[in-house]
Amino acid sequence: MVENLFEQNLLWAVLAAVFWAYAARGARTLATRRTDRSVRRRARLGLVLVTVSLLVLAVRVGLAVGLAAAAGWRAAADFVLLAAVPLTLAGVAVAVFTVPAYLRLARVIRASGEAPVTGPAPAERRAESVPAGTGRFGGQPAGTGTADAPAASEPSHPHPAGPDRHGGPDGSDVAAGPDASGGPAPLPPFPAGPGGEPPVPTAVRAAAADPRLVVPVRACLVAAVMAAALTLHPPTPSYTGPFVLELAVLAVVSGALLLRQQQRRTTLAAAGWARPSRARRLLRPAVLLTSVLLFTTAGCGLMWRDSRLPDTLGGAQHTHRLDLGGGPAAGHDAARTVDALTGPRDERPARRITLTATSRTMTLKSGEKVRALAFNGTLPGPELRLVRGETTEVVLVNRNVEEGVTVHWHGVDVPNAEDGVAGVTQDAVRPGGRHVYRFKPPRAGTFWYHSHQQSSSVVTRGLFGALIVDEPGARPQGVDRTVVAHAWPIADARGDGGSPGGGPPRGGGALSGQNGAGGLLRTALGDSTRPRTETVAEGTPVRLRLINADNCPRTYSLAGTSFKVTALDGNETEAPSELTGRRLRIAGGGRLDLSYVQSAAPVRLTVIGDANASSASHGFEGCGEDGTYGAGRVETASLTLAPAGTTAPAPAPVDGPVFDPLHYGRPVATPFDAADGFDRSFHLVLGNSVGFFDGRPMMLWTVNNAVYPDIPALLVKEGDLVRTTFVNRSLDDHPMHLHGHRMLVLSRDGERATGSPWWTDTLNVAPGERYEVAFRADNPGVWMDHCHNLDHARDGMVLHLAYDGVTTPYEAGRAGGNHPE
Repeated sequence: MVENLFEQNLLWAVLAAVFWAYAARGARTLATRRTDRSVRRRARLGLVLVTVSLLVLAVRVGLAVGLAAAAGWRAAADFVLLAAVPLTLAGVAVAVFTVPAYLRLARVIRASGEAPVTGPAPAERRAESVPAGTGRFGGQPAGTGTADAPAASEPSHPHPAGPDRHGGPDGSDVAAGPDASGGPAPLPPFPAGPGGEPPVPTAVRAAAADPRLVVPVRACLVAAVMAAALTLHPPTPSYTGPFVLELAVLAVVSGALLLRQQQRRTTLAAAGWARPSRARRLLRPAVLLTSVLLFTTAGCGLMWRDSRLPDTLGGAQHTHRLDLGGGPAAGHDAARTVDALTGPRDERPARRITLTATSRTMTLKSGEKVRALAFNGTLPGPELRLVRGETTEVVLVNRNVEEGVTVHWHGVDVPNAEDGVAGVTQDAVRPGGRHVYRFKPPRAGTFWYHSHQQSSSVVTRGLFGALIVDEPGARPQGVDRTVVAHAWPIADARGDGGSPGGGPPRGGGALSGQNGAGGLLRTALGDSTRPRTETVAEGTPVRLRLINADNCPRTYSLAGTSFKVTALDGNETEAPSELTGRRLRIAGGGRLDLSYVQSAAPVRLTVIGDANASSASHGFEGCGEDGTYGAGRVETASLTLAPAGTTAPAPAPVDGPVFDPLHYGRPVATPFDAADGFDRSFHLVLGNSVGFFDGRPMMLWTVNNAVYPDIPALLVKEGDLVRTTFVNRSLDDHPMHLHGHRMLVLSRDGERATGSPWWTDTLNVAPGERYEVAFRADNPGVWMDHCHNLDHARDGMVLHLAYDGVTTPYEAGRAGGNHPE
């Protein structure tokens, strides 16, 4: 519902501006119509336009209020304050002043129509001589009226032709004799309109130019345009300044419009007014359009200039603005740098691993070629098996990857200096260089690793692998199988968008700029896009570790058996129950462990919805496409586990409900919960905004209406208990990934989590969802906190968790060559 309300707010913001533009134009030009009948017709149309525009305004305001009711005040405060309030004020003015003014105009028109009107005199009637000094109108003194505007004392309707009046040479009536008072007969204020139609009486023209009829409508147009602009590109909190400024601008513009319309009304009612020529009438909209274009061009130029990222983004940019979350300001803890927060440098490592990054074209086992970047010459990189608490040393060598390389240990809470983020915790390793990581994995579970240098492109091409941490002395029972799913960009392939496993080239999305990987995207389980079968003896315990190494959620089917969800993002589930017929959806960057006992029949793991390899990942609504996630087609990649000699066919994919961890498993005590007092509380609204990022016009992915580096860092002190609320009012999913910490899910959409504690490091927040999570600030450093749809992160959906007193000596940006996303 929140997603729909957000979409409708965008749509009706534009519609309101369009409707009020038509209503304002109709109100302004009403008094300059040439004929009485045209005024009557246009007045009726104008009243209808104003009424419809008021209804559109009411819908626009209602949508903003509805969004606040559905998503909370903080998620809609900008729409309410900067759109609903000014529009409501302007709309009330229209209802109070303009609508009655239209009704008064209708009464004036009716009154003028009730006067006897027979039309102009026949053209064949000859004019008599006009006495000298009487002017064009016979008995009237010169200057008291013209053919276009009468004197104020003249009747507001033409007089009938009769025996005492006859047509002049120009077809107008002239006096044939004195009236009852002995003076010259009164003459019509205006000549006949086109085709002999009655002209516009002065009283009608004056009523049509009434400022009460014109000014509120034009002010409402100004309010609608400002509201639309501030809806499509809302400012960052706090909104007090923009709100006051918007109201001040609206008041000043309304005052100027009032003064201008008063002058205009005087001109329209004055003697001698004539309808301007067509060229002059076209001049005004031309000047207005030119001014708007110049203003828009200048504004876009300023936005383009301001959006350009500096050549260097150092520690000051990572923490240049701080969100205190209700806690104390910075400056109380001792100063430290990231370089001091290392792993065990003086211990002999129990395990040494070398990862060598190379760039070359490689062939998947299923036969497709990939212009790949690979660790140790495999796609994905080698599976690393570590032991909890054991000192591990990993040597990263970059042989020839021009982009540079780092290694980030996704989900593993390593010391900050070992986190592997270019420009934040280290410099990217250049070709021919090396870097050494040392850490002790604090928890057993399923994790993965990938480069965090230009990650939106290099991870797509293969710089990632599985990372499994075992308990000390543990020996896997039965089959322990890791399944890494990834959509590979197949080189030199063309997709038709409808073939199984096919999809469009990555980077064609309307919202995410350009990725640059190119090629046909095909889903693979590991290094194969084809079905594969493995032999598992009946009765064997099986553990499947599913890793989604992509941006978008991926939906799986495990058919042919019941199963348990034994772990979420590397965190064991307490007392998991048996599930049958459930689909499984894993966030981009997330993990899910399943367990079952092999039966005599085949068990088949299939991807049944993959937005990463379908148009859903690149359309206007991104991964979700209103919740479909690429559903409706089964990918060709699958894994079937069956006893030797089984001839039964593999089961069809399941089509049941999606597994929901909110109430799954048995609750147990946690170090903290929703009832605890929190030292800091942060509120992050994930949204969209029209604008520029680093000089590129695009639909931005924002956090609190800002993009990196303008998103304030979340300041914490070591030991703080921190609560964070995520609200997604954007058009796509956002798997929010906090480095160095794991988060406990407290609630979703206001519903408390009551199952096994749901710990996560990569939480998918779908459009319209609201999550409340908490974590303990127990790992000091400067940490990335970003959307793990790496295209979104590349386009600015990045902020930092900054511990008081901790700084980094590293710099990102073009000058240093460090590009973490």
